[in-house]
Amino acid sequence: MSLVVRHLVGTWVVGSATTGTIAVLFTLDRGVLPFRPLDDLPALSVLGVLGMLAALVAALGLLAWGTLEVTWLPRTGRAGALWVLVVCGGGFAGWGYAAAATFAGDYSLTAQLILAYVLGGVPFVLIAALLLESKQANVNALVITVLALILGAAIMDGSPLRAGAELLWRVLGSSVTGP
Repeated sequence: MSLVVRHLVGTWVVGSATTGTIAVLFTLDRGVLPFRPLDDLPALSVLGVLGMLAALVAALGLLAWGTLEVTWLPRTGRAGALWVLVVCGGGFAGWGYAAAATFAGDYSLTAQLILAYVLGGVPFVLIAALLLESKQANVNALVITVLALILGAAIMDGSPLRAGAELLWRVLGSSVTGP
């Protein structure tokens, strides 16, 4: 397996496993709600979410350390840290966008969790592919990202900002609305 393939597949697996598990933690004992707001999660679930975030950062850090030479970034520790930061930030932004689309599209909880585990790593891979040395990979990742954004906007009835803001509002719960 080539280093580029290992780099991208590793990013996909790490992103999917962690985001899928985070999605499950938000949907445990949810009652009639689609998920539990952050401020309503039991302490053990919050600890689980924090643990999964730490695992994501650590796994991506190890991946960057072993495969940084396939990116256009310099081969330094700072560049590896930057890669992790950009892939985590962009990946979670894309994952949140996809979550907003699935909620706006009224996908069932089962479908959402399957998508989180199977495709949850795609936004992370697209960001990682934008950072590859290959210009063709950069263009391909950019085209796929634009198409995914258009598809998401169509699922959200052309209002992705509203749907994203509503999802964020529901995730944060009363921490943004006050007591």
